[in-house]
Amino acid sequence: MRTVLAVVLSYLLGGILFGELIAFISRVDVRKRGSGNPGATNVYRILGPLFGLIVLVGDMLKGIIGSMIGDWLGVPEIGPWCGLAVIAGHNWPLQFGFKGGKGIATSLGTIIVLAPETLLIITPLWIITLLLSGYVSLSSIVAAIGLPLSCLLLFPGETNLFLYAVLACALAISRHRANIQRIMNGTENKILRKKAKEDHK
Repeated sequence: MRTVLAVVLSYLLGGILFGELIAFISRVDVRKRGSGNPGATNVYRILGPLFGLIVLVGDMLKGIIGSMIGDWLGVPEIGPWCGLAVIAGHNWPLQFGFKGGKGIATSLGTIIVLAPETLLIITPLWIITLLLSGYVSLSSIVAAIGLPLSCLLLFPGETNLFLYAVLACALAISRHRANIQRIMNGTENKILRKKAKEDHK
């Protein structure tokens, strides 16, 4: 029972979209501007770095807290599944008709709790890809691919953690399908572009 409760609570927590809260406060509908996505990058492009940072930190904190709910309820072994649940809640929130973000900041929060050592690998991958390409979306995809590989290297034999990493990677890539197509078409916007119509997050 505590296992089910932990996973459900993590999912519902994931459905608290900070992009939507900022949109309500600022009275700017982020779903009707930019990419239409309530994530940190789209908020940054529409409302500026302060609001973008608030959304980034808020969504990341969801991942941190959601991944720890199992610990608090006395079932720490389900941490990886709670992490996946909070990501799923962000991507497909019940509270917003299952229309959410792409889960990158929330995934980062889960990694901080579940596999912090992997950040030594995936953070440089993200930064280098961003500097070379200018695409936040591509950087996130590369980092996502690096997650299960890092878990294999740093946490050998931890099957549940590896499965979490594989599924988190699959979710990230799946949510970026449109971005991948735009990159291939040469129409994806770069992060430093001042007037962008689309976004990845």
